[in-house]
Amino acid sequence: MLLEKLRLLECSLHSDRRSDRAWLELILHPEFREISRSGVTVSRSETITALLSEKAAPFILSSDFRLTEMGCGCALLHYRTFYADGSHAALRSSYWICSDEGQWMLFFHQGTPAAGTKVQG
Repeated sequence: MLLEKLRLLECSLHSDRRSDRAWLELILHPEFREISRSGVTVSRSETITALLSEKAAPFILSSDFRLTEMGCGCALLHYRTFYADGSHAALRSSYWICSDEGQWMLFFHQGTPAAGTKVQG
């Protein structure tokens, strides 16, 4: 099921795989862009550098995954995230593209603070 496959790929970026350069280079599309939870636009190389430089990755919990298949090997994934203490609640959207080789790659990601939460970075 595509929802489960993309959920697992997305959550791999919330785990210790976020510090694995080879994994990041495989899963992030060469044209990847992100609009962060704090409203900053970052490129693929900036995202990889930031993830690899994290001293301690935050423990991110995810829920409420919804998938919209766009056709032609493209899909939009929506979900919620928050830290274990309930802080940093955000609404997330990820646009995934399947390569000719069958590898799903993250093309675009955006995080927006959930209503009623303070932007903390």
